Amino acid sequence: MKINSIKWKILKYNIIIIVLLVALTTVIFNIAVRLYFEKDIIEQLNKVAEHIEKTALQHGPDFFPVPRKEPPPKPQPSNDIYRYYFMLDRSSKESITVLNADYILLDKNKDLITPSPKNPYNPPDNTLNEIISKIGNLENFQGEKQVKFYLSNTEYAAVIKSVSDKNSFGLGWIIIYSSLQKVNQLQLGINFILFIIFIFSSIIIIIFSSFLSKKISAPLSSLNQHISSIGERKFDTKINIPVYDEFREVITNFNSMSNKLEIHDRAQKTFLQNASHEFRTPLMSIQSYAEGIKYNVIDTNTAANIIISETNRMTHLVEDLLYLSRLDAIEENYTYTLLNFTDLLGNCIKRISGIALSNNIKIVTNNTKEIIKVYGDEEKLSRAIINVANNCIRYADNIVEIHMMPICSSKIKLTICDDGPGFDLNDLPHIFDRFYKGEKGNFGLGLAISKNIIERHKGKITAENSTAGAIFIIELCIANNC
Repeated sequence: MKINSIKWKILKYNIIIIVLLVALTTVIFNIAVRLYFEKDIIEQLNKVAEHIEKTALQHGPDFFPVPRKEPPPKPQPSNDIYRYYFMLDRSSKESITVLNADYILLDKNKDLITPSPKNPYNPPDNTLNEIISKIGNLENFQGEKQVKFYLSNTEYAAVIKSVSDKNSFGLGWIIIYSSLQKVNQLQLGINFILFIIFIFSSIIIIIFSSFLSKKISAPLSSLNQHISSIGERKFDTKINIPVYDEFREVITNFNSMSNKLEIHDRAQKTFLQNASHEFRTPLMSIQSYAEGIKYNVIDTNTAANIIISETNRMTHLVEDLLYLSRLDAIEENYTYTLLNFTDLLGNCIKRISGIALSNNIKIVTNNTKEIIKVYGDEEKLSRAIINVANNCIRYADNIVEIHMMPICSSKIKLTICDDGPGFDLNDLPHIFDRFYKGEKGNFGLGLAISKNIIERHKGKITAENSTAGAIFIIELCIANNC
C-alpha cells in the first residue's frame, strides 16, 4: 500500500481515531471506576463499622464489667476477650459486603485491646502504627473519619470511629480497614478487556477502511483512465459507474467536459477543412490566371483584376480568422466603456449605407431619439452589428429593417431583418458556425464573430425566419441593470 494513497490515509486516520478513542475511554473509565469503587468501599466499611460499633457497645459491658465510681480499668486479655472478638468478627460478616474487612479495637489511650500478642486478630505492627498515626491528631475528634494509606505498595481504606463518649468500659476507638488490592486487580481486568476490544476494533477498522477506500478510490481510478483516454483524443468514452453524491457532480462535469471537447474537436476539424477549402479556391484561381498570363492565353487586365479580387478575398479571410482567434483567446482585451447605444447604432447604419446603396437595398430604421446606455467595447460591438447587417444586405431583395426598443428595464432588443428568401430550415441551427456552407451560399466567419462578441457582452443573438425573410434578434443589457 502506497504511503500517499487514499487507502493508506483513510486507514491511518481511522487507526489514529480508534487509538485516541480507546485511550480516552480507558482513562475516563478507569477514573470513573476507581472513584466509584472507592466510594463503594467506604460505604461498605461504614456499614461494617456501624454493625461492629453497635455490637461492641451493646455487649461491651458484659465482657468489661466496670465498678461504679472507679476509673475504667484497662481491658486485659482473657477468654472473655476472645469471645468478645469472636462476636465482633461475626458482626462484621453479617453486613452484605465483598470486602475482607479487618478491625482494630483501641482503648482511650490508643492501646490495642488484644486477646494475646500472637492472636490472629492482632494486626501487623506496621499496619497498627500507620493507623494510629492517622488518628494521632484526632485527640478531640468525635464521630468518624475516612482515611487512605499505603503499606508495602498496597493501598488501604479505613474508617476510624471514636466511641469513647458512648461507653464507660474503656473502649475508645473502632477502626475498620480493608485492602484495595482487589480494586486494582479489577481495574487490570477491565484494562485487559479494553485492550482485547481495541485489538478486535482495529481489525474491524482495517477491514472496513480497506473496503471503504476501495469504494472511494474506484471512481478516481476510473476518472484517471478516462483522463488518459482524453489525452489520446478519445472523447466518446463516458464514466458510467455508481458513485457517492460528492463524486457525482465531478463525474457529471467530467462527462460534460468530455462531450464539449468532443464537439470542439469535431468543430476544429471541420473548421480546418473548411478553412483549407476557402483558401484553396482563391489560390487555385490565382494560380490559373497567373499561368494564363505567363503563356499569353488570357487577357492580362482581366487576369490581373481577378487575381486582385481573389487576393482581397484571401486578405479579408485571413483578417477574419485572426480576429476570431483573438476573440477566442483569453488574453484578448475588451475595453468596456459607457456607450450611447443610440449613437453607436446610428454610426453603424452610416457605415453600411454605402454597401446598401451599391446593392440597391433600402435601409429602414425607427430613428428613435431615446438615449440608452450600455457598457461595451465600441469597436467590437460595432463590428458585430455591421457583420449581421451586411449579411442581411447580401440576401435582401429590396429592404433591410433595423429597429431598436427596450424590452424591459434591464434589456434592449435590436432586430435586423431583410425581405430575402430567409433561412433554409436545415441551415438555421448552424448559421453561427464557422465556415458553415448552406445550400444557398456561404455564411463565412462574420456571423461567428458577431456571436462571439455579443456573448462576451453578456448578450444573446438568435436568428429565425419571419413572414418576409430572415430576422436576427440581438439582446443586450442596459447599463447598471444587468
